[in-house]
Amino acid sequence: WVIDVNRGVPSRFTFDGANDNAPAWSADGQRVVFRSNRIGAYDLFEKPASGAGDEQPLLATPETKIAYNSSADGRFLLYGALNAKTGADIWALPLTGDRKPFPVVQTSFAEDAAQFSPDGHWIAYESNQSGRPEIFVRPFPQSRGQWQVSTAGGTQPRWRADGKERYYVARDGHLMATPIAPTADGQALT
Repeated sequence: WVIDVNRGVPSRFTFDGANDNAPAWSADGQRVVFRSNRIGAYDLFEKPASGAGDEQPLLATPETKIAYNSSADGRFLLYGALNAKTGADIWALPLTGDRKPFPVVQTSFAEDAAQFSPDGHWIAYESNQSGRPEIFVRPFPQSRGQWQVSTAGGTQPRWRADGKERYYVARDGHLMATPIAPTADGQALT
């Protein structure tokens, strides 16, 4: 469903009998990506945000998937996929060219809730590698390291619109803000 916030009127967005959920807006607001189990595992579909037109399969693989976030330039979609060997991982789907997905964070830990920085050069995400969910940031698309942002647990990472601050929810439910800046060479964060 989509709700017109000015009028408070909901409109049905998908009509398939399957479970369609976890929507993510494209950066330009023109498309909505969502997951659906209409052909088996939860696959990714997209539909024009206007509701005019049919939804189209975006990515169908044997793994269960969930869309997280599109890059501001519209070139990539971050999504999560469940893997039998590595668990919950973060992948990127190029939205142009060959559209061949590639892993962004794939470890033996659970990674989740990935978000692009406004400039598309970094991603923030949750990982339980410390034994509890924490917020980390790493470069995109190549990985040259990672930096832990939260100090006592955290979930639901988000970037401030100018990319200079990270928000997340701490374990006690408080909304946290952390200043963040790339080093002069752009290879690390402070």
